[in-house]
Amino acid sequence: MCRPFHVSSSQTLGKNWIIASGLALCVTSCSSNPPTSLSSSQAPVTLTIGFPYASGEDQSRGIGQATRLASLEGLTTQNSNGRPVPRLAESWTESADGLTCTIRLRPSALFHDGTAVDSSAVKASLERFLGSTASGSSPGLQDISSIEAADKFVLTIHLKQRSTLLLDDLDTPITKLDAKGSLIGTGPYVIASTSANEVVMTAFPQYYRGPSAVDRLVWRVYPTVRTAWAATMRGEADFLYDVGPETLEFLQSESSVALYPFLRAYVFGVVFNAKRPVFKDPELRRALNYAVNRASIVKQAFRGHAVAASTPAWPLHWAYDASIPGYAFDPERATASLERALKGKSGANAPRLAFVCLIPENFQLWERLALMVQRNLAEIGVDMALESMPLPQFNQRIAEGNFDAVLMEMVSGTSVSRPFFFWRSSGLANFSGYNNPSLDTALEDIRRADGDDHYREAFHRFQQAALDNPPAIFLAWGEITRAVSRRFDVVKAPGGDIRMTISDWRLAATPARAVN
Repeated sequence: MCRPFHVSSSQTLGKNWIIASGLALCVTSCSSNPPTSLSSSQAPVTLTIGFPYASGEDQSRGIGQATRLASLEGLTTQNSNGRPVPRLAESWTESADGLTCTIRLRPSALFHDGTAVDSSAVKASLERFLGSTASGSSPGLQDISSIEAADKFVLTIHLKQRSTLLLDDLDTPITKLDAKGSLIGTGPYVIASTSANEVVMTAFPQYYRGPSAVDRLVWRVYPTVRTAWAATMRGEADFLYDVGPETLEFLQSESSVALYPFLRAYVFGVVFNAKRPVFKDPELRRALNYAVNRASIVKQAFRGHAVAASTPAWPLHWAYDASIPGYAFDPERATASLERALKGKSGANAPRLAFVCLIPENFQLWERLALMVQRNLAEIGVDMALESMPLPQFNQRIAEGNFDAVLMEMVSGTSVSRPFFFWRSSGLANFSGYNNPSLDTALEDIRRADGDDHYREAFHRFQQAALDNPPAIFLAWGEITRAVSRRFDVVKAPGGDIRMTISDWRLAATPARAVN
């Protein structure tokens, strides 16, 4: 019986828009009759996942996000380069004018209750999502004018305007509702039981890509990375979900586990409240960006396991222009620019700039980042005071707009839908009041591009607009490393994150199934 993680019919399911805590919407799918583990002549294969969460984080929401990704799927997903790839969709074609997208569904795909993922069910799921407030997080789906179940496994989507973001946003999970209003998904695993510190999932035997050789997933919550690591070393866990920079040093020489790093599509930054008069001047915000030593931050705070960031543009995106220079560490330029900006406000000698930056309690990496930025800004005469508080209060202050600046982590890849959400003037999560017409135009031109050349040109303008008029001091894209016992043959994922291929893993003695 599915107890926690229940989602009623009045609730809706959207993307993993992650604000402040790096935690996502807590949902997962539950069928009314969860399947039992796959039966065979061999003993069931269990993968125990050590799920580390630092003190102060919402553990149930965090593990809810992770289990959701094993139980729900959309028509598409994205590679790390931002290109859409099929999931429940088998293929698609687009009309020459870009106003019609015809999607062929996989005839073998089933919901967890055994019913077909046919065009009528997909149409109902998408229309239910479009009728919810969560649909605002999907600009590509906002362009839909109608959905037609053209054939049992053929779906036709008609658009009001051409949209390059449609296929990106069709990663929205396809679900149906059971009699109690709970969501039924299509993924390789279904929740069998939950408790305060553990979630057990069983393999869905009729999964369209073939039944998993891993019959059970046991997600076990640990209070810290170190305790999860210790459990892995004792053999109590097979898969350490997030190694962490400190633990990585110890595990690199550990022969019993294999390490799988990848760049996470979340950017760290100090976001300015553009509604505060002091931050309205782009020159002042540029000055603060030049004052920060990103190379040092990557080396010291991330132990080298990160990529420096100057904009919210995903650096692995196929349209990313690496020839555009980011913010170099230039304290002299920062000081001169800051003095010009402050003199312009006072009409006399430049006053000292002072503001407060919010950070959540017990987030060690975030604290290190804040302290390094604080030291860099102090070197040019800027006083950035730090105010630490419990996570609920931290999120509440952001929601109220009651802050000067805030250090946080924001999803900004792999799709351009993500920057739409945070940085467009009318974006649903534009909590900072940032308004940049040039960036708005560039994002809209990406959305309406009629080919790769137009898309690249608009993406270039998006990057440049975020540099010319920065909404934040973007710092870095952090790398995550997952560690897995060598008892398992792990299938590497096209996008880099091996959790997407768990259903393809096998015990090391058995051959692995190819990913398609």
